[in-house]
Amino acid sequence: MRRLTLVLSKELSTKNKIQAIGSLAVTILRESFGIINWHQEELQKLHRKSRNLLTIHGQHHTKADVDHIYVPREQSGKGLMQLEAAYAVEITKFVNYLDRKEDPLIQVVRTHQHNSNSAVLQMAKCLKTEVQKETRKLKDSIAEKTKLRWHVKMMHGELPRDLDENLVDIEQSYRWLKSGDIKGETEITIVASQDQAISTNNLKKRILNEEIESKCQLCKQH
Repeated sequence: MRRLTLVLSKELSTKNKIQAIGSLAVTILRESFGIINWHQEELQKLHRKSRNLLTIHGQHHTKADVDHIYVPREQSGKGLMQLEAAYAVEITKFVNYLDRKEDPLIQVVRTHQHNSNSAVLQMAKCLKTEVQKETRKLKDSIAEKTKLRWHVKMMHGELPRDLDENLVDIEQSYRWLKSGDIKGETEITIVASQDQAISTNNLKKRILNEEIESKCQLCKQH
């Protein structure tokens, strides 16, 4: 958390901050995967703390969608690395390495892992069975599930659903987000608006069913 706080306190664009978090903060955790038996609840707790820090430092809107954060930037997300995905990939690679190597010391480690009924080993076996032992497929599978959770949400997923259905150029639509040239405060406001997380007159009338005029407050016509 200390490294995360240091990165977020710097004068960088949101895109550069997300990349720095992946390089400087998440890397420390990845080195422990396969050695420390992390539980999913612990990883989820770290996610919540990370999102709180993002919000405190103006990099995430309080009412914006949380799955949106872990979607790649070229697909309208923030591109933050998902710890569950990183953990799954690392322990799968770790177990594959143990299974392939014939070095005597590695064999001792492999024997110990099997005899101790390691939780890491059991988790890796389950994950490999799920995605046919391919690390790349595993990472893509988790990313696709996250994106799907976002898309199926009634309010937050309306924009991506509309873009998919109306044959819109996705690459050009999200080009501004992928380039990451605007300030973090501006970016989170636009993303929150796309998630319908900002309380507008239109939102109050359509979603909250309030008796209110939904036309533009400026021109009063649309």
